[in-house]
Amino acid sequence: MSDPSTKPNTHPASEAGAKLRIFQAAEALVSEQGFDAVSTRDIVAKAGVNIAAVNYHYGTKHRLLLEIFRVRATELNRERSQLLRVAMEERPGDARAILHALVEPATLWISDERRVALRFLNRARSEGPLEVRETIRTDVRHLRRFVDALALALPAMPREDLLWRFHFALGVLHYNQSADYERLSILSDGTCAPDDRVALLRRLVDFIAGGFGLPPAAAS
Repeated sequence: MSDPSTKPNTHPASEAGAKLRIFQAAEALVSEQGFDAVSTRDIVAKAGVNIAAVNYHYGTKHRLLLEIFRVRATELNRERSQLLRVAMEERPGDARAILHALVEPATLWISDERRVALRFLNRARSEGPLEVRETIRTDVRHLRRFVDALALALPAMPREDLLWRFHFALGVLHYNQSADYERLSILSDGTCAPDDRVALLRRLVDFIAGGFGLPPAAAS
């Protein structure tokens, strides 16, 4: 039985609010500063709670960061899966629609909360806890669904070739952080910027589709 004295607040609404603030504070701090640079004290200061609240809701900072990764990765993969299902129902055999489903969520997550979530997930790839990096490395179930769908849409392409191209496509997606676009803006003297996210999505899909030998999309 838990010790009631360890509970930061016994009112359910207050507890839920504190838990959400802790989640959002940790996610924002890590997305800005990195996993190792953020302490539990940093998180509670930003969330406006005490350390007991973190212990009560998440146990440890480590478990808190694992939960943030689990929640955000699940949201991203669920959205991709839903788009993939719609693409296969409404545009069967259309490889471009399948690639669009893969690319769209991470490209159009542009609200403040979604942008922070993407930065968190991007950092997790290289500096997250071991369990997170192992999950990213080994859990390919959601990716396999896209590969299988592409194999049906592109039956003449050997599966090995398709897998290599899919791997390279993922590399394109992972190389789309804010710093990357800042560098592009400097390189292009300001003419290339990701402000129009719909146009950016079209460019990404066109580029990745070209890697699968698909022609450019028809102008609308």
